[in-house]
Amino acid sequence: MKRILQMALAAGLLGLMTTTALAGGTLYFGLSAEPSTLDTIIQPGTAGRTVKLAMHRGLVNYGIDGKISPELAESYEISPDAKEYTFHLRDAKFHDGSPVTAADVKASLERILDPKGKGAFRNELSIISGIDTPDVKTVTLKLSQPSVSLMGYLALPESVIVPAAWLAKNADNATASPIGAGPFQFVNWTRGREIVVKKFPGYYKQGKPDLDEVHYIFYGDENTRVNALKSGDVDIIEYVPAKDATALEKGPDTKLLTMNGPFMGLQFNTKFEPFSKPEVRQAIAYAVDRSVIINTAFNGLGTPIYGIAIPEGYMGYSAEKANYFSHDIDKAKELLKKAGYPNGFEARLLASSQYSFHQNTAIAIQSELAKIGIKLTLDLPDWASRMAKANAGDYDFAVLGSLGEITDADWLSNYYYGGDKLVRTNNSPYFDDPQINEILDKGRATVDSAEREKIYGAFVDRALELSPLVFFMWRHQDYAVRTGVTGFTNMPGFLTFQSGFSIENTKIE
Repeated sequence: MKRILQMALAAGLLGLMTTTALAGGTLYFGLSAEPSTLDTIIQPGTAGRTVKLAMHRGLVNYGIDGKISPELAESYEISPDAKEYTFHLRDAKFHDGSPVTAADVKASLERILDPKGKGAFRNELSIISGIDTPDVKTVTLKLSQPSVSLMGYLALPESVIVPAAWLAKNADNATASPIGAGPFQFVNWTRGREIVVKKFPGYYKQGKPDLDEVHYIFYGDENTRVNALKSGDVDIIEYVPAKDATALEKGPDTKLLTMNGPFMGLQFNTKFEPFSKPEVRQAIAYAVDRSVIINTAFNGLGTPIYGIAIPEGYMGYSAEKANYFSHDIDKAKELLKKAGYPNGFEARLLASSQYSFHQNTAIAIQSELAKIGIKLTLDLPDWASRMAKANAGDYDFAVLGSLGEITDADWLSNYYYGGDKLVRTNNSPYFDDPQINEILDKGRATVDSAEREKIYGAFVDRALELSPLVFFMWRHQDYAVRTGVTGFTNMPGFLTFQSGFSIENTKIE
């Protein structure tokens, strides 16, 4: 009650409170940023994904166990040659009451595949060459070549299904109220403060969700976000700062949900002349002392990476190649000299002031690269501006804090593939190597696991040689919840950024 009164008074809305707002099933979720957009096909960062996954579902999604979960598709079949995927839709409804049909699936996927559109994973899904809808509940995707990774991309929050009729009216309307088929439906977005969703009684999973309402409240300042949890003003927070993790884990009124999955590194705009040269990118890999980043930005919590950010046990991992680089200033200077920059150069490094670990990673890199003559100007906007610059390739190089988007080895395509979309959230802008493209195409189309292992081994060799991305460390991704909150899951490994899916299981005492 205290929390509701405080928010109502702060907004001058006490007289407008209703019995719905006082429902015992109201949960307050402290987000680290206000989503830059709720457009389903754009990758807006974890905060935006968290809200999207409350409102939307795809043909399939990643479930809380990390496995593909049939969602709007009740079942599916994959042809023996992995070139046709047929989905049979369940009886599900959108928030406007209309049934989910094959026409909605077709329209949603065609928008992602539009060459002139903004689909974050258009490159990965462009293998779809045709979409057949033989009846209202059946969709067959025909592929230009075999793919064993397609299901992973269809399971992403950027591949959710929305009504074809809604798209016809609102595809280009950034302020349109979103309509999905997820457990919660959109109520309102108070800019600068919160997004509110309410229980959708027509959700296709019986008995879900339990909550009546969720308020996603924006706390750009991490100290304010942590204090809001401690005081009981919110029930869950994301992006727990490393400095606060131990205290929130000890409680007694809070619990830490931790997962090791994201990595930190650098992505390079290869149109910026120095970064067009592999020797310069490799020099930076040798120059940066990983321990400085871990201690400066993460309170000593993290594990260094000296190769490609492939977790042990994942396809493509090699213990031998995991230590390809080392901290070697002399080697870094030698590579800079070979590239034609014996005295270094000046560059602009993009990060964000909204997350201390992003900002402090940039500060650590600035200090480390000064030792080899590279003088950095730090560009530290808020997160929404950072994402806008990243999606436009408006930087010389940028601090990368991300993870593999899918659990299949083809997650590497989103980071390394060239193709016809050379500026994306996760790649190094304008990097396009035909040999890497060919290897990744082959890996995606190969069904035999042993053969795929060889292919991704060849990929690692080439990727280390060119180093279009440089990785520094593995870090934790932590959520924290108040005592009495159950069912919210920090999803495993690479899927931690999709943990918002579990809001359908969340309960509050």
